[in-house]
Amino acid sequence: MINRVNALIELLFDATATIAERDDAAMDLSEFPETAVVNALIAKAKDMNEDETILNSCGESLGSIWVQQNIFDLETFRALSGTARYGVYLVIESKKPEWVKLYHLNEDDFSD
Repeated sequence: MINRVNALIELLFDATATIAERDDAAMDLSEFPETAVVNALIAKAKDMNEDETILNSCGESLGSIWVQQNIFDLETFRALSGTARYGVYLVIESKKPEWVKLYHLNEDDFSD
């Protein structure tokens, strides 16, 4: 399993891979709620030069992991790109709507 996680993280950061391949990697990483995955998703989701498709998928995966772990990191959320924050928001709105109100997530304009 560790080999798959490492391969997915490497693919996410591989500038020679297609956007589709990197997007699939970002989405697949949601299946692995571990520290290395969360850190990789956060790092990529903060990259303002990254493609918006990748940023959104990183946000959705990060949101999925936070929901699975029942943990929301507001400071980290605020540090993400607007597109990634929106990805997190979509997951939370669907699966943990009480967090939207608790953390005032609907007040975010999702701009960078």
